[in-house]
Amino acid sequence: MRTKPFLLAGAALAGFAWSPAAFAQDESEAADYNAPIVVTAQFREQALQDTPLAITAITSDTLAERGQASVYEIANQVPNVTLKPSVAAWGPSLVASIRGVGQYNFNPALEPGVGVFVDDVYYATLTGSLLELLDLERVEVLRGPQGTLTGRNSIGGAVRMITKQPTGDNSGFIEATGGSRKLVGLRGAIDLAVTDTISARISAMVKSQDGYIENLDYGCVNPNPDIPATVSSSDCKRGPNMGGTGNQAIRGQLRFEPNDQFDFTLTGNYTREDRMSAGPVLRSANFDNPETNPVPGVPYDARFICGPYCNYATFQNGPGRDGYPAFASQVDPRTYFEGFGISGNANYDFTDTLSLTSITAYREYTSSFGMDGDLSPARQDLSQIDLKHRFFSQEARVNADLGMATLTVGGFYSWQQTDMNYFLDVRPYFLQYTTDDEIPGNTLAAFATAIVNVTDAMTVTAGIRYTEEEKTYNYNQFRLDGSVNDPALQGQSGTYDDSVVDYRLSVDYRWSDNFLTYATFATGFKGGGTNPFPAAPALILPFAPEKLKNYEIGFKSDFLNNRVRFNLTGFLNEYDGVQLTRLDVAEFGFDFGSLIVNAGNATTKGIEAEFSAEPVDGFNLNASASYLNFEFDYVDPATFLTTDVVPPFTPEWKWAAGAQYEIDLGNSSLTPRIDVVYQSSIYTNAANAPSNQIDEYTVANAHLTWKNYEGDLSIALHVNNLFDEYYLLNNFDLSGSSGIVQDFPAAPREFSVVLRKDF
Repeated sequence: MRTKPFLLAGAALAGFAWSPAAFAQDESEAADYNAPIVVTAQFREQALQDTPLAITAITSDTLAERGQASVYEIANQVPNVTLKPSVAAWGPSLVASIRGVGQYNFNPALEPGVGVFVDDVYYATLTGSLLELLDLERVEVLRGPQGTLTGRNSIGGAVRMITKQPTGDNSGFIEATGGSRKLVGLRGAIDLAVTDTISARISAMVKSQDGYIENLDYGCVNPNPDIPATVSSSDCKRGPNMGGTGNQAIRGQLRFEPNDQFDFTLTGNYTREDRMSAGPVLRSANFDNPETNPVPGVPYDARFICGPYCNYATFQNGPGRDGYPAFASQVDPRTYFEGFGISGNANYDFTDTLSLTSITAYREYTSSFGMDGDLSPARQDLSQIDLKHRFFSQEARVNADLGMATLTVGGFYSWQQTDMNYFLDVRPYFLQYTTDDEIPGNTLAAFATAIVNVTDAMTVTAGIRYTEEEKTYNYNQFRLDGSVNDPALQGQSGTYDDSVVDYRLSVDYRWSDNFLTYATFATGFKGGGTNPFPAAPALILPFAPEKLKNYEIGFKSDFLNNRVRFNLTGFLNEYDGVQLTRLDVAEFGFDFGSLIVNAGNATTKGIEAEFSAEPVDGFNLNASASYLNFEFDYVDPATFLTTDVVPPFTPEWKWAAGAQYEIDLGNSSLTPRIDVVYQSSIYTNAANAPSNQIDEYTVANAHLTWKNYEGDLSIALHVNNLFDEYYLLNNFDLSGSSGIVQDFPAAPREFSVVLRKDF
């Protein structure tokens, strides 16, 4: 089954992409498919093919054609980019990695390795970055360190989402969705002229869908006097399926443009999420001294494995264990998120060649999520996390056109604080406590970029950024009776502060209107911090920033009268101070704990290719491929890691291919499309092991869209996971601490129908 999508995509590309007859169209007609896309990655408007960066731009039309509605889905077609929803224990957060550099742990003490921006407003935590793609103009994915452009924590790259701005043209759309597992969705936007100088745009969405991981009662499914049933229903379900969706969001934008010199856009947004947690299934378990008797003849590591799409989670622990005076505990299986943001974007043109941009933003959210670590009625480990996050930022940029050169000079300041209440009940280690931790931090930066036109064909880009940052972790732990858990740890704090200078130098040469080459040297860093998982003061240890030097060459080309586009990039990275998580802290005298460390230095190298074509009007092809070689040059012996490990979520190979053809029906059109994605195997833990390996997979999605002649009415059918492939999105390996491994499978085959009306 796994080979079917590969053969289908290969046949499509081989049969059409390289057929001379396929490009026999009159070249006097320029193709629209590869029409110029304008991006703003370098703080000015540039055509995508003129930007000397490894950048992929995805328009709103392309997102609609592929039926993509969540930010993690855009990674399917972008080389060397991994975006995944996180595990249940880490809530509504985004796993993000580009070229083997990123972050997968939500903890606010840790920094993202991939910057996420919405209208140039930075999202400082992985929690809350798992965004719905609401009313976007385009998404720009920048690969490689963007230290001088977007600053700290964009060491792997950046994901920039640009929303549609108010124009006052009284346009809008409404979109209704229905599909598998009671999928119901509604999206819409309206753009209004309030006055001659004020326009407004309001966008909103709501979406709900049942999950696909059944939560069953073990005693009901497996009648056993030692583990009695707790439900009496015939289907043995304890509650709603896990892995579902429940999102609402609204965004309002008010644009004031009194003249050609000045404009100001005020944006407010609100997001709410209420759903069952991400759907885990038990891969394996080695329960330590389980309270419940084993089923005769069935070993401990198999009896609670339910199946590929179900689990026996109870989300509760009884009182005590083996004489340990523990309280009974229970956590909420639902995931909650509620947040809002407000920003003001002002632009003033002093002259035709000198302008100022100011972006002021505030964002706040609360979130809560829980986990049943053993997914069974055995008394193992539970956790519940409650977060409150506040973030303020101010950025100012001055752009000057000096004729031969374009100069951008600016500054950035941010302040943030996260309060984290973390309840932990781990019975194998007799741990039961809650935290009331505070994590404040701030950043100050100054930056400059110059783009110099040396000749009509050659451009040199140089950038520099100076960053100062500080972050503190305040530790507070309490037992459930309110007493202090560890007097030696209570009230302790750890502070990290540092300053870093990043550089960028790029030279590009346009050999013709359709062929550009470039070479780049760039640096970036991800902030350091203090270990957020101390079992005692001995584990309150700092970790330093990661730093990366990037050497990159590439070309961008359009040929056959813009009917074919082919871009190729090769890179080599020197990656120092790689931050990884140790789960073995035995030398400190603890069986249970973890430690963030700078594991060592690595060299990565790879290649990325992107191809698109419109051989004849209406027939479009696209493909991408990437290869990444990650090798540690040195690993600190104290980490107990080896030089042959690779960071989590780093596939060696990745490719995608898609094809669509618009069939003219006279007064309407019908467009079938297929997309195929391949990812080689990855690990989800720094200590690579079979228990945290996700196997390679190939997945196909199919789409069929009908549009009327005017193009303002459409009906689209999307079938995701067309061949019903069983594959994993994520994995949570707790085998080193509690003997448990959780898998998070992707949804089985599902369909949706989308009805859209533009006006």
